[in-house]
Amino acid sequence: MSEVQLELLLGKQVYDLEGKPVGRLEEIRAETRGTDIYVVEYHLGAYSLFERLSALAIGRAILTALGTSRCRKKSVPWDKLDMRDLEHLRVKSSEATLQASD
Repeated sequence: MSEVQLELLLGKQVYDLEGKPVGRLEEIRAETRGTDIYVVEYHLGAYSLFERLSALAIGRAILTALGTSRCRKKSVPWDKLDMRDLEHLRVKSSEATLQASD
């Protein structure tokens, strides 16, 4: 098992299989199971940045004012993010298959 300092990944651009940017890694969701902590998913994009800063209500207003009201959080399951090269993070699917939610 290798170790990664997750805080160093925050703000890094993530790309899809075709090399197109899909958003920056802004939030990491984890769960506690017994005495261990497991990463469950990664959140990408501006929406997730506001989520990380605990400013989601303000963020929605800003994104709406900028004309990106359809902007949604993009979630990547823990096992769908290729972290072999920490400088060039890639999802193991196309952008179209990423889970979008409010």
